[in-house]
Amino acid sequence: MTVASPIDQAQCSTGSPRPCPPPLRWWTPAVAFAVSAVVLSVLVIAFGTNNGPLDDPNQAFQRDGALHNGPQLPDRIGGIALGGSSVVVLFERRQPPGQTLAQWRAGATRSGSRLVVAVAGKPGTSALRDALGMRTPNDGGPPVGYAIVDRSRRVRYATLDPAYLDHASEVELLTAGLTGHAS
Repeated sequence: MTVASPIDQAQCSTGSPRPCPPPLRWWTPAVAFAVSAVVLSVLVIAFGTNNGPLDDPNQAFQRDGALHNGPQLPDRIGGIALGGSSVVVLFERRQPPGQTLAQWRAGATRSGSRLVVAVAGKPGTSALRDALGMRTPNDGGPPVGYAIVDRSRRVRYATLDPAYLDHASEVELLTAGLTGHAS
């Protein structure tokens, strides 16, 4: 036998023509919680992962947004001079189209950082990749992403980012934090 709560009893004893609502069964919240958990789990599995062939096998390392105090690099790597100003090293498999790269550069280097484009297969790219600690994407090919080296030649950020063209403002935010030129 189920007993109505005091509130239900008070409402039902007013003489209202409406019938009393049935009391809430003890298992109703448990079933609602279980169904919600299953539905949310399926949604996270289906839509929550962005693990394409150019993404990092360990998503925790992709675009973490934290500036790190990485290793200090030599003055030159792969023919690229480092030091004196921050440098954004953009890793690509093919040279980005001129206009696309120009727009990205305008958004990503407003704080005065230099941009170096390291295209896979070109001289010096492998040396840069290894020195900056760029990870290997899921497909095992060359990285697509960027690294940021500060003016004292420390690797502060290195990430795979196949959609880097959409994230120029993130690169600008990170480099502005290094140079003190927040925009």
